[in-house]
Amino acid sequence: MNEKYLDFTLISGRIKFNDVLNWKNIPYSEKGGELKGETKNFKFIINIEKNIFFSPDNKTAKGSVINFLSMVENIGLREAAKELKLHFLDEPDNTKRDIPELELHYIQKLAELGISEAIAKEYEVGYVKQRSIMQGKIAFKVYDEQSNVIGYVGWHPEKDKWFFPKNFKRPLYNLNKIKSYDEVIVTVSLFDCLSHIGIGKTNCVALMSNSMTDTQEHLLYRFDKIILLHPEPDNIILRLAKKCFVKSPVNNISS
Repeated sequence: MNEKYLDFTLISGRIKFNDVLNWKNIPYSEKGGELKGETKNFKFIINIEKNIFFSPDNKTAKGSVINFLSMVENIGLREAAKELKLHFLDEPDNTKRDIPELELHYIQKLAELGISEAIAKEYEVGYVKQRSIMQGKIAFKVYDEQSNVIGYVGWHPEKDKWFFPKNFKRPLYNLNKIKSYDEVIVTVSLFDCLSHIGIGKTNCVALMSNSMTDTQEHLLYRFDKIILLHPEPDNIILRLAKKCFVKSPVNNISS
């Protein structure tokens, strides 16, 4: 399939609604072969077997995952199909690349964000001056749960924007340093995670996004109790509550 041609039938048939809902962090319930929930724009009912949806309140809201994403994101069908294909169907580039050793400098902005110089040094965070894709950004050195370096993610202090390298797969940030699996604090932001660590809450990990990947979900199953600090926690609570105790102080939902 080339870039100019998008096979809507293939995309609609191969991509399942629950994967799209989890990707977009949309809460839903499952019962009797149906998924039910509500977005900011409409309520939806999804037939799992047929992989189609409709809205009981909006006659124009119906169809495939392409139609669904188009309405959720308020984008055209082609743009929705392209986004779905890119996220779910395109083969990742598994070419092994050398990970550079960046010089990470402590700057005042980190102090303003609640990260001390000692924490920045221990957790390998700092401003990058040298020529690289992270130049001009605050970079975080990221490890997987087995303490293997998988790369850097960056935050641009002037643009207030995060940068993830191409094909970067989000681990649970800081899981490699966790010593106890009794309880863990889960944040969205890496800055929030390090701020908690700075006040002694060292059993803290970050999703690095509003959504939770399937891999992150299964990694979190190892904890007995999860404190979820998330502005829109419902989707993640519903998923984790199948196997863990989850509490979210943000909206006082627990299960």
